[in-house]
Amino acid sequence: MYFGTVHAYVKSTESCSKFAKLLEDAGSEILPKFGGSKTLFLPNNSAFEKLTDLDLQALELFPNKFVGSLLYKGDLCTAGMFHIKDFNTIDSTWSVTLSSEDELIIGDGARFLESDILCSDGVVHVMDTVLLDTVT
Repeated sequence: MYFGTVHAYVKSTESCSKFAKLLEDAGSEILPKFGGSKTLFLPNNSAFEKLTDLDLQALELFPNKFVGSLLYKGDLCTAGMFHIKDFNTIDSTWSVTLSSEDELIIGDGARFLESDILCSDGVVHVMDTVLLDTVT
């Protein structure tokens, strides 16, 4: 169990430093401004490497909308996701499906690398893909 905040977890996790840098460049208060309990679907560095330059520019231009597409209001652990077909983040709706190996898949193929990381103000799931909705 991690006892810091979601924001502190992002800042301290080397494998997610590209997301942390995006937050820092946009103004470090973006994540904390979404108050209350939250669930963050945190893309790792390899996820960002799959994006096109155009996608990266859009994320940099609209960081609040991008972060909003990754944040669920409340705690959403993986055990609860086995019983739903979709969920709404602040700015997006994501489907939940099961692979043939009963692995949870979010959106168009995002998989969990680490899940249910408990923080003092919510939950973090480290993902292998950037959950990318229309951010413009």
